[in-house]
Amino acid sequence: MEGDCMKAILITANVGSIFEEPETMFPEWLKAFFQCLQTHKPGLVALHCQEVGGKNYEASMQHVNQFIKTLLASEELHKYDRARIFLDEDYTASDKFTALGNMYFIHEEVSDVLIWDFV
Repeated sequence: MEGDCMKAILITANVGSIFEEPETMFPEWLKAFFQCLQTHKPGLVALHCQEVGGKNYEASMQHVNQFIKTLLASEELHKYDRARIFLDEDYTASDKFTALGNMYFIHEEVSDVLIWDFV
């Protein structure tokens, strides 16, 4: 990273529709996401997603693991050697289910990264 500054990219996305048609939507969405990383070359990527698993969670939640595996195995994230992923996948707990997902990727050139849990 240049000097004392680190580029960070903060992305928020409603990803519900990509889980409805994963064969066609995953590649298109990932291509746009990776293009953003290639263009901006951030040290930190924070990806906050709504409707993880789609609008019909019972039918589409099965695609979440494949989406995450594809993301983590990608060449574009190869130099992001640290990741933290927080997903609410328990759609059976309707009183607590949020369908939110937070993903953080840290580039190998970034040092001294800390995370706190204020619970």
